[in-house]
Amino acid sequence: MNILITKNKNIQFLFKVYYFIFLLIVLSVLTSLIFTNSFYQKSSVSKNPFVNADEKDFSISFIEDTFTARSLQQNMLFNDFQIDHIRETKSIPNIVIAKLPNDLKKIKSIKNRKELFIKITLPLIIQENNKLVSLNKKIKLIKSNFDRVSRKESAWIYKLMDEYKADTIDSLLIKVDKIPVSLALAQAVIESGWGTSRFAYEGNALFGQYVWGATDDGMIPNDRETDEIYKVKSFNNLGDSVKSYMKNLNTNFHYNEFRINRYVLRSNNISLNGTYLADYLFNYSIEDDYIDKIKSIIEINDFEDFENLILEKQFIPITDII
Repeated sequence: MNILITKNKNIQFLFKVYYFIFLLIVLSVLTSLIFTNSFYQKSSVSKNPFVNADEKDFSISFIEDTFTARSLQQNMLFNDFQIDHIRETKSIPNIVIAKLPNDLKKIKSIKNRKELFIKITLPLIIQENNKLVSLNKKIKLIKSNFDRVSRKESAWIYKLMDEYKADTIDSLLIKVDKIPVSLALAQAVIESGWGTSRFAYEGNALFGQYVWGATDDGMIPNDRETDEIYKVKSFNNLGDSVKSYMKNLNTNFHYNEFRINRYVLRSNNISLNGTYLADYLFNYSIEDDYIDKIKSIIEINDFEDFENLILEKQFIPITDII
């Protein structure tokens, strides 16, 4: 009897030892997996030409790596990023691409080249519009509580008024607002030739903005007259180009009528219409048929479908595609 009891105790002891060893192994494996996954995610983000907009401020941090259209098309994220799906769901992936593929113009399929350009440009437009809408809401909040604003808020609003060349808060609200997505996309198409112009792939210039004088951030057009001094403004990345374009429409006196008509629509809770507001960009180009071109591109490509898109918030880890 004593022998049996002793045997049972020994077995129980061995079982506890084995169980303890098993737990240690499981904990070790789990710790290793967590560490590896964390390291992998950090590594994949730092090397990738995609940047999640929630993780980085694109106007400050950007990726300088160049990559090919083929590698971009083969990326898993881009395979899931379908234009038709965006039209149906009104939702778009929250990604940032700093530069156009250096061989975009070599894509033989016009349809594929256009879709790739839209996939790169559309999120940038939505992201910048979201920032402007957030600013607009904050201005309205300060205006409605102006007698109770803090010194910090007061300094912020006056700094913004100076930045946007506004004399009053009301005039600031007219200037700080989003641009119709269809309009911005159509102008990017015209000014960059669907991303194939030299200014687009060398200078990240999507909207053909001019600068004058001895400035280094500009590119000289090949067909510029010898007595001319203008340049096409270049940018560090595509996001800065979108930001500059919207700032131009929101501050330049040439687009006062555009802003007033946009304000009327917004004040009456009417959705912005790129085709309608294009009529007030008659000063954007010297081409007589420029506005007709904008309207035609919006209509042919159904760009109005991209108004009021929702930017997805979740982070999608992407492996290196270069």
